[in-house]
Amino acid sequence: MNKKSLTLFIMMILCIQLYAADVNSIIEKYDFNSTFDSSVAESTIIIKDSLGTSTQKVKAYSRKNGDTLIEITEGPDQGQKVLRLDSSIFLYYPDANQIIRLQGSALKDSFMGSDFSYEDLSGDNSIINNYDATLVNEDETTYTIKLEAKSRKQPYQKQLLTIDKETFVATKATLMSASGKELRKMESSDIRKVGNRYVAYKVEMYDLLKKQGSTTMIIDSLNIDESLDPYLFTTDNLSW
Repeated sequence: MNKKSLTLFIMMILCIQLYAADVNSIIEKYDFNSTFDSSVAESTIIIKDSLGTSTQKVKAYSRKNGDTLIEITEGPDQGQKVLRLDSSIFLYYPDANQIIRLQGSALKDSFMGSDFSYEDLSGDNSIINNYDATLVNEDETTYTIKLEAKSRKQPYQKQLLTIDKETFVATKATLMSASGKELRKMESSDIRKVGNRYVAYKVEMYDLLKKQGSTTMIIDSLNIDESLDPYLFTTDNLSW
């Protein structure tokens, strides 16, 4: 290898390393916004489909390891609860006083008839932990990041995120299978500062395997990084 070729090779390696560092920095800031030690959120879910529009109110408790408890506080499914622990989801139906366990592919099922799956609303949200990231485009206001899952257990094996440069919130996301088939699309807006983080207070989800419809989730209140009673995240608490 001559001197000129060696110089070009070194420059190429340095560019690749700098490129990777930039991607990691973007994802770290994105993860900081979307992962909390704990959170309590009250939200309104508006479901539009061929039958019309329905509204539910939910209260969700979550902690950093992915454990999540969701209570339906108003709407057609009032009283129902959803508990996520590790790779299992437990559904509580108050009318029957019954708890049903979901595992495996059932976690991809629709949450209460919405365009969100159970996986979308619970579990470990960290991109760093679960995906390899590549910067595929950049303009004046956004980064476009391609994600590929590190393991087969992820519900979406590929993702394409549009991340706002100022807030490091994903304003758009395309969620895909391993083959690249588009499964869901998400759009986020009404971004607000909560402490030293930025959070989208409005999220619209579209299930692309359905012919029509959408689901909008609007956060009514949000508290983060507060102490939560561990008993919340137990199956005993579901039927209490």
